[in-house]
Amino acid sequence: MTSTTSAFHWELGKAPPLIEEHSLAKLQVLRRYLRAYFDTLNQDVRKDHFRLALVDGFAGGGLYLHNDQEESGSPLVMLEESQSAELRLNEGRRKRLQFDVKHHFVEKDPAHAEYLRRVLQERGHLRDNERVTLYPGRRFVDVLDQIIAAVAPTWRHSGRSIFVLDQCGYTDADINMVRRIGDRLPNAEVILTVSIDAMLNFSNRENVVSRIGSFGIHKDRVEALLRTSEDHPKALMQRALPMLVVDSTVFHWFTPFFLRPESSRRDLWFVHFSRNATARDVMLDCHWKIRNAFAHYGESFGPKMLGSEALEGSKVPLLTFNDGDRREMSAALAEQLVPQLHGKLKAGGLRFSGVLDHFGNKTAATIADFNNLVVSARGAGELQIVGPDGKPRSRSLQIIRQDDRIVLPPQLTLPLGKR
Repeated sequence: MTSTTSAFHWELGKAPPLIEEHSLAKLQVLRRYLRAYFDTLNQDVRKDHFRLALVDGFAGGGLYLHNDQEESGSPLVMLEESQSAELRLNEGRRKRLQFDVKHHFVEKDPAHAEYLRRVLQERGHLRDNERVTLYPGRRFVDVLDQIIAAVAPTWRHSGRSIFVLDQCGYTDADINMVRRIGDRLPNAEVILTVSIDAMLNFSNRENVVSRIGSFGIHKDRVEALLRTSEDHPKALMQRALPMLVVDSTVFHWFTPFFLRPESSRRDLWFVHFSRNATARDVMLDCHWKIRNAFAHYGESFGPKMLGSEALEGSKVPLLTFNDGDRREMSAALAEQLVPQLHGKLKAGGLRFSGVLDHFGNKTAATIADFNNLVVSARGAGELQIVGPDGKPRSRSLQIIRQDDRIVLPPQLTLPLGKR
């Protein structure tokens, strides 16, 4: 990951640049997510081969300084977690799990690319030429098709990959690139960073329309969004743009969170796109475990969080992933989700996976949070849980299966949404 400003500069023979806390937070999320990703996809001990492509579209020089200590940039984080996972997941195995993880690092600044190459060489990461591919002095947009072609062919799990697009502003990686990745790589995920304050400068409405339009959104749609959300530009970005990305790409799941650098106080949009509910859940869990480095505006908890009125009023709720926020989010979910769920159950029930489909992108709740809510509502007589065969599940059930169905009980014992 590169800087969100132009302040980072790498030059051979000189110390790496200082890194701010918000950039450390991004790297911490990336490291945690990769670790969980490797572990989640390799739980089956019968598995003997694992393939993945890790792509950094804006790699930088690969090294930073923090409190006089060297800190790994995203290319090193990717390589370190790949190596660590290979060792960890082969412990105790009779048959070795073969790791085939390719790394693609793109850096358009020739001096920064050379610094990265030297760092990788000194740390032994360039001994295997097939493991790491560098794209020095090249723009990500110019090599994207080349990378997609390298990732896609002949793999059993075609296109399993994670693209990290930590751009400096908001124009170097846009919706068209995200769409190309998703359309051609069925198992790809994208982590995208956008400078929100650079894009949403309401001092010039025409510029705002043009900048949001760069995401592939029609001008009339942008104008309509601005009329309803002009007082809350951050919530507009969190609420509207991810949904528009989802509407125009194959990605169904997203986790839209913000970072605010201490030096500039300018918010950055840090969003993870995937086709898999488990991937969304793993990323959410990383945010909850790190705490306070990221923020989520508007619909994550609080009054009317699941409704269109979430942006009304003088203040937009702000969640920062601490214990108090989780309690408030859970209470709000319990109060508001059950009545909305009740409306969807009148047609005859809904698979538990369908609960996630309908409500997952509107909140910072994890699958476990939804599970606990439905179990609690069942205990209160508001919902019933049945198996795929239609038979009620045990009253002692605590973990709901994805194919279990949520149905209305024969007779509600309490008013909906009340505890």
